[in-house]
Amino acid sequence: MKVEPNRVGQFPFRKADPEERKHNFSEVQQPYTEQEVMQEADRCLLCGTPVCIDACPVLLDVRGMNEAVARGDFKTAYERIRETNPLLGVTGRCCPQLQGLCEDACVLKWSGQPIGIGLIQRYVADWERKNKQPPPEIGKDTGKKVAIVGAGPAGVAGADLLKRYGHDVIIYESLSVPGGTAWYGIPDYHLPKDVLLHEIEQVKEMGVEIKTGIIVGKDISLSHLLDENDAVLITTGSKDTQRLDVPGSDLQGVINGYEFLENVFVNGVDSYLKNQKYKLGKDVVVVGGGDTALDCARTALRLTNGQGSVTIAYRRTEQDMPADPIMIEEAKEEGVKFRFLAQPKSFEGDAANHLSAAVMDTMQLGAPDQSGRRHPEPAPGKEFKMQCSTVLLAIGRGPDSFLQKRAGLKMGKHDSISINDRYQTSIKGVFASGDVTSGETLVVKAMESGREGAQRVHEYLMNLENQHVSFYERYYKQNLYDRMLEGQVDMDLPPD
Repeated sequence: MKVEPNRVGQFPFRKADPEERKHNFSEVQQPYTEQEVMQEADRCLLCGTPVCIDACPVLLDVRGMNEAVARGDFKTAYERIRETNPLLGVTGRCCPQLQGLCEDACVLKWSGQPIGIGLIQRYVADWERKNKQPPPEIGKDTGKKVAIVGAGPAGVAGADLLKRYGHDVIIYESLSVPGGTAWYGIPDYHLPKDVLLHEIEQVKEMGVEIKTGIIVGKDISLSHLLDENDAVLITTGSKDTQRLDVPGSDLQGVINGYEFLENVFVNGVDSYLKNQKYKLGKDVVVVGGGDTALDCARTALRLTNGQGSVTIAYRRTEQDMPADPIMIEEAKEEGVKFRFLAQPKSFEGDAANHLSAAVMDTMQLGAPDQSGRRHPEPAPGKEFKMQCSTVLLAIGRGPDSFLQKRAGLKMGKHDSISINDRYQTSIKGVFASGDVTSGETLVVKAMESGREGAQRVHEYLMNLENQHVSFYERYYKQNLYDRMLEGQVDMDLPPD
């Protein structure tokens, strides 16, 4: 095991040796020991104004978690963070905590290293898997039924909250396994799938039913779900990929990166390794600069057993990459190469109509675009060629537009489902939340939206629409931290 420099906390940020890990899909980042996690949690200042909690989309009780872990009370720590987060082992691994989230907000960041919140959360989640805890209590049966379309992070988070309120909840999932993007789009070296499945199972044990292999809008209609339920919450996520419309993009070997990841991981990576669909060859180019591009590159490297050459081509500079810097560093350690200020102009093929090279434009950064970032433009006369056997395109994806088109729901930008400030769609009784309303985002932000949508469903069902209280008010003003420590507040149930 190779010890890497600190990234957060007072202990080394440990990762598996890159020469070993690029040959397998085992988890890269290594956990704290029990002694380390207690010492790290004890560094928490237990701030009176917990900006780390403010920065967490699901308002995870970082302060309460750290107070309990510092005492070695992992049961209480689990209960405190499980209150708002049913996928705590997933988000502990997948959240870019240093990128505008909890660790980035930690006040200790300004005097040294921020608290290793993600690694502490991961330890607590792993402790629970070894010391299985009962699921949260649920409220009295309301007699109301809710159908949720999509078993990704937004749908699971929404189902968890609705069930705790006492509603009957069924999730309909098109794939054979629940989890959505967290299942098929995040490689095992970043998120071991047994972690995800365990936490989904915890939600099922509360009484949430998940029906897989059912496509709503094809196998069953949205109107039928409305007939059978009191409300429907759509959380079908992102699916529609952006296309790169350049000559040669239809050649064999030019592959959609999102479909690539789904095909590798949807039935489990071990199953894929026994019957590989893609012959990547020795020279793989990945186009894109986000987390998906990195996942495509690192997955391709492993599928070639570390023997192939994998290069990420990005049209802006490294400083402009939206990907998690820790993931970029890990990719470099494993041997992934980077070519910045480069964008495909066309693809060339051989006599068999298979990709042989990518003709690239050298880019230069011009004036800022609508996002405020400098817009990349081709530099005249500076084309170059990259020999390649496979190109993986990971340049973004928008909302899954299938159901809204099939059911006639009002749509917004990029064919998203249009909702009002109460998460209601254009059809009465139908709500929507998560990436299908906004486009691709972080797992934890999808969960935030899923919970918000579920809260609005609950208020609709119980005629509480004029009594909405934000989750921040609910968890951190009505249920004050000091009162919780004194045992004066029951944190097992959301308020009625």
